[in-house]
Amino acid sequence: MGSFFIFILFFFFTFFNGESVAADKFWSRIEMAEMNGYGEHKLSSVVITGSLLCNSPVSGATVAIKCHTGFKKKSNWIKAVTDDFGEFIIHLPSHLHAIPHLEKACFVKPVHVPKHYHRCYKTFSKSNIHKGIKLVSSRNGFRVYTSGTIRLHGDSSKSPHARKADM
Repeated sequence: MGSFFIFILFFFFTFFNGESVAADKFWSRIEMAEMNGYGEHKLSSVVITGSLLCNSPVSGATVAIKCHTGFKKKSNWIKAVTDDFGEFIIHLPSHLHAIPHLEKACFVKPVHVPKHYHRCYKTFSKSNIHKGIKLVSSRNGFRVYTSGTIRLHGDSSKSPHARKADM
């Protein structure tokens, strides 16, 4: 048995010059980090878009998304502010990209409406308006979801059920 081991060592060093066949299969620390999505180049991006309207676009409002990860740990709200047209874009952090069925796990909600939108402010502050998301595009590691238009109804004479976001 000892001679067999010596023969294997002789064969190994003769044909491979002492280099391991598997040596080229090892990756550097930087390469491993990039393969796992922690490198300089992102492996994926997830963006959620939508708009917030009353009777007109609501600018300066804070909109947030919350995703249930399946763990008992509370998930944080990821926030964005609406632009002049009432539109928002939220970039989802990479630790949430791999949640299965993102459409079922996440919802978007306005969390602050400027008081100068007084017609909408009352209905917003007394309701629990939230909306799911829907996948609209997926290419080259870049996914785009939308919540569509979240409508805050400004007419305070409507019933409480009519004040909720249009779904």
